[in-house]
Amino acid sequence: MNSSSELNVDIDDTPQGHAIGFIDSRENCDAAIEALASEGIFRSRVRTLCGPEGVNQFKKLMEGSLWGETAEEVLRQGVIELSHGHCALIVEAKGKDEALRIAEIAGRLGGHSFNHFGIFADERLTR
Repeated sequence: MNSSSELNVDIDDTPQGHAIGFIDSRENCDAAIEALASEGIFRSRVRTLCGPEGVNQFKKLMEGSLWGETAEEVLRQGVIELSHGHCALIVEAKGKDEALRIAEIAGRLGGHSFNHFGIFADERLTR
């Protein structure tokens, strides 16, 4: 999968086990994916949704996880971000520590509003 490909959400996909954040441009999103890869978080663990065409896929991804305030807020923000031409960066995270590392790496390239969706709790990582 190349870095700008978009996630085709399968029915079994959920946000659990992922860090999800937003980046304002495809270029910065691609650069963040490259930076993650250079830190050992490979492309096979990364998906993106960009622009208005990604809104329905993002809604589908989030729909099974809307039992808490964090997920509801991420859904609201995601619809706004994607509608304005921005990208969602969705990265498989092996726990909160790795999610924080993902948010920090992506943050260097404009990534923001990262959340970690764990097994038992969802948590905002960055603003």
